Amino acid sequence: MEFHQPKPVHSLREFLGEVAVVVLGIVIALTGEQTLQHLEWRHKIRLANADMRQEISGDDGPQALERIALAPCIDRGLGSIRHAVEQDAGRPGVIEAIDRFWTPRHTWDSIAFQSALSSGVLAQAPVQRVAVLSRFYSLMPVLERANEREFRDGAALGAISTTGGALTDEEQGRVLSAVERLRRDDAEIHRLAMLAEASRTQLGISIREYRPLGGRVSPLQDPQRVITEMQREPMAQACVGGLEKSLQSGR
Repeated sequence: MEFHQPKPVHSLREFLGEVAVVVLGIVIALTGEQTLQHLEWRHKIRLANADMRQEISGDDGPQALERIALAPCIDRGLGSIRHAVEQDAGRPGVIEAIDRFWTPRHTWDSIAFQSALSSGVLAQAPVQRVAVLSRFYSLMPVLERANEREFRDGAALGAISTTGGALTDEEQGRVLSAVERLRRDDAEIHRLAMLAEASRTQLGISIREYRPLGGRVSPLQDPQRVITEMQREPMAQACVGGLEKSLQSGR
C-alpha cells in the first residue's frame, strides 16, 4: 500500500489557502444540513397545519356551530317539559314532552393538535398562532366533559315510569330538577362553543375549506352531518335553518 505524504507548505499564502478550503467545506456541510433541517420542519409544519385545519373545519367547528344554532330549540324543549309538569298535563303529556327533547352527543377531538405538540412542530410555528390554537383546543376537553354531563342529566330526565296516574310530587320534583340542570348544561356548552367559534374565526379556518381525504366523502367528518343529525329530530328542526346558514357562510 502506498501512502502519500502531505505536501509541505512553502508559504503563508499556501497555508491560508488550505485553511480556507477546509473552512469552506465545513461551512458548506453545515449550511446543507441546516437547509435540510429547515425543509424537513417546513414539511412537518405544513402537514400538522393541514391535519388541524381538517379537524377543526370538519369536526369540532361544525359541532360548535350546531350547539350555537340549537340553543333556542333546547330552551323551548325544556320549557315545554316544565310547562307540562306545572300545568298538570298528566303523565302521558309529560312523557311526550320528554321524548321530544334531544341533544347531540359528540366527541370533541384534539388528536391533530396533540400530535403536533408531541412532535415538537408547534415549537417551530409562530407564537401568536400557537396561542390561538392552544386556546381553541383547550376548550375541547371541557366541552367533552360538559357534553357527558348533559347526557347523564338527560338520562335522569327520562327516569320516570311511563305507566300510572298523575305524576307524584316526588316525580315532578325530579323532572323539574333535571330540567334546570339541563338548562345549566346547555348554557355552559353554548358559552364554550361561542369561545371555540371565536378562536376558529381568529385562526382563519373556514368550515367550507374541509376536504375529505382522498377526495371521498367521509360521513364521520363531513360538516353536513350535523345538519342531517338535527333534521332527524322534531325538536331541533326549527333550528336547522340557522345552522345551514352558518355552515354555508363558512364564517
